[in-house]
Amino acid sequence: MEVGTIKFTWKIKNFSKLDRHWHDSEVFSLRDYKWQIWLCANYKDKLVMCLEVPDDARTLPSGWCQNARWSLTVVSQIDKKLSITTASEGKFNAERDYECFLFIPHKELRDPGKGYLVEDTCIIEADVTVFEDVAFESQGLSKDTSNVAKEDPSQEKMNAFLAKISSSKNIWSKEEVEEALTLIENTYPANLNDPGRISKIRNAFDVLSSVDDYYITVEQKAELPTMKEKFNDLPDRAATATKDKNMCTNKEFVKMTLGRKLDRCLIEFKKAKEETEQQERSIVNLQLQAKVLLAQIEEAQKKEDNFSSKQKEMTKLSNDLKAELDVLEKQWPEYEAKMKAAEEEEKKVSTEWHKMKQFVLSLKTPFYSSDIKPCTM
Repeated sequence: MEVGTIKFTWKIKNFSKLDRHWHDSEVFSLRDYKWQIWLCANYKDKLVMCLEVPDDARTLPSGWCQNARWSLTVVSQIDKKLSITTASEGKFNAERDYECFLFIPHKELRDPGKGYLVEDTCIIEADVTVFEDVAFESQGLSKDTSNVAKEDPSQEKMNAFLAKISSSKNIWSKEEVEEALTLIENTYPANLNDPGRISKIRNAFDVLSSVDDYYITVEQKAELPTMKEKFNDLPDRAATATKDKNMCTNKEFVKMTLGRKLDRCLIEFKKAKEETEQQERSIVNLQLQAKVLLAQIEEAQKKEDNFSSKQKEMTKLSNDLKAELDVLEKQWPEYEAKMKAAEEEEKKVSTEWHKMKQFVLSLKTPFYSSDIKPCTM
């Protein structure tokens, strides 16, 4: 069952200023399914683009997979028909978290007549459809570009011609010979992997080998059996070459992806190293602060010990003073009585002394009177 479809446009300005490193688009998502485009603007003089799952495969949950059908397009900004599109489908999982799509030579990319770069801006579009695991069915798409040269549109005519070959008596008209020639002319190396096309080409060689000398020269007719014999080996050679090329391309993809992941790891390593060094500096600072705090704690503990000792001393003295005060409090009524008696006695003494003093002073006048002569011996 289809979960949904998302279309994402990545508009890259100042394209010529991109370095040789890998560049990521923003992450775009459909529900919980995340995707990202990454590209290298100059990989062996080519633009390389891939679609990937942005999460690190090592962090994905066990058994994780996404079924999807996707396409990637480099948009022609002057004629949409010139846009280069590649499409495919399959499963993404922890072992296959990316899909390499497109290699575009710089010569083609920078062709002003195709409009892939306008005012140094490149536009890339991704179209992704996600399916549930249990309901995913292949849609029969294959990797190919939309603007690749198509086969000759006269396929039905060729099929009719080949049907006629099988029932003929090796008497060929000029038109039939021309059809055989057209079939071979419109066959390209890529078609040599098509078993149906190979069978048609063999029949075409049979036609050409058995025509009258009126259509071809004797030398040409003598060369055709040898050429047909050589052709018998071409499909196998083409299949082997395609297989080897695909293997090398796949290895190049793997190398490219590993290099990109290594770049990411180096970036993360550098970041982790800087953070580690920062934490080490923080630890050193904290250790210095800890030493200061320990010294302060030690000093505070000494003061605490001194205060504690003084507290004990003051406690003992306070207890002694309180004991004396308690005794004095008990004796205080007696002292108050004595104080009162002393004050009364003091008043009496003062009164009596005053009287004595007055009496003595009363003797002062007659004692110093002039008619009284001092006694002389």
